[in-house]
Amino acid sequence: MADCIFCKIANGSIPSAKVWENGEFVAILDINPNVKGMTLILSKEHYESYVFDIPQDVQLRMFEAAEKVAKKLEKALNVQRVALVMEGMGIDHAHLKLYPLHGVEEKFKEMWAKEKVFFERYDGYISTQLGPQADPAELAKLAEQIRQAGS
Repeated sequence: MADCIFCKIANGSIPSAKVWENGEFVAILDINPNVKGMTLILSKEHYESYVFDIPQDVQLRMFEAAEKVAKKLEKALNVQRVALVMEGMGIDHAHLKLYPLHGVEEKFKEMWAKEKVFFERYDGYISTQLGPQADPAELAKLAEQIRQAGS
């Protein structure tokens, strides 16, 4: 797509801090990171940003690319884990976001945020913080609604 910034980055017409690429994807450091090493996996072909709507074989290869890059981030930044997010609300081009989890110990240890949050609507960001405990009866009704929606 001619005016897509991620297409321009992927084809090299806009410079980027590239950390990995193959024939189908490119991984770049985010120019506006909120953590050291935040990386974007971009498809070189333009697909709209809702990753669940792109062809499944492309999804699979994109996740394989993310795994390769995550392992590079772990080694280069000495982190134990890398989080993956695919919200796709900033740029309308399929991409995955990798966040190195600095400070996570080698041995698994439960980690919980101090505060709980609940979002009635999307405000331009997401959080993995837990929300307040939901009413089990409301969860059961919602589960039934989702089951009835089919596929």
